[in-house]
Amino acid sequence: MRLAFDTPSPSEIRPGDIMDYGVFRRKFRNNENESELQLAQRFHAARILFERGNDHVYIEVPLRTEEKPPRPSTKITADVCGVTSDDLTVVFCETSPPNDELLEKLRLVEEASNARALIMYPFSAGLRFKAEHKKLDVARVPWLDEEMGNAFREVIEMVELFANQTRVRMLTPLLEKGFKKRDYRRVINPKLLYENLASLLESGIINESDDESYRLTQFGSDLFGEYLAFLERVRRVIERETDESRGGES
Repeated sequence: MRLAFDTPSPSEIRPGDIMDYGVFRRKFRNNENESELQLAQRFHAARILFERGNDHVYIEVPLRTEEKPPRPSTKITADVCGVTSDDLTVVFCETSPPNDELLEKLRLVEEASNARALIMYPFSAGLRFKAEHKKLDVARVPWLDEEMGNAFREVIEMVELFANQTRVRMLTPLLEKGFKKRDYRRVINPKLLYENLASLLESGIINESDDESYRLTQFGSDLFGEYLAFLERVRRVIERETDESRGGES
């Protein structure tokens, strides 16, 4: 028995779609009632499938069984499906313990000669599947498990580092070129300058070059760029909601 697509044109996820969750969300959230958790699970499932070398990745894929001799097919839907050559990785995004419906889907995948399953949970601790599920992996959505506290602390520390007008004024010029102390002293109080230089150096956001100029590290450049992009996205959402509220009042 095999599993095959039950549609000629499934919706494909491109590698560029998983570079940014906002991009993925705008493109693939077709139902306003869809939970944010399930959408996040699909996003991370797609990333996992690309990392594992799948050639193509699709979302909300209807599948059917094919047997020889032909028999009435059974149909299921995968939240995400990866394809490599003729092999399928069928992903089910779940938020509750395994029920009979999920177990039946896993049985079909187990019996299919060209498929294996991946279960996405918001946490993975304590989940147990029977020994017969030999073609099954369980993955979790980052941030939503017992390590969530540590992850949030790291993020909050970085947000607090950037949520300072002086530090942002110091970092912004570094997006174009290096700055020396004398360049900073023209525009920033020396006391504030040295305090914040120490914080930025310690965090690994900047380093001091041989010519005594300060420059963004690769880590700092990536992180500061993401922070600025995040601020811009938040600004647009606020602006949009404000415009809609004003329109509603009129």
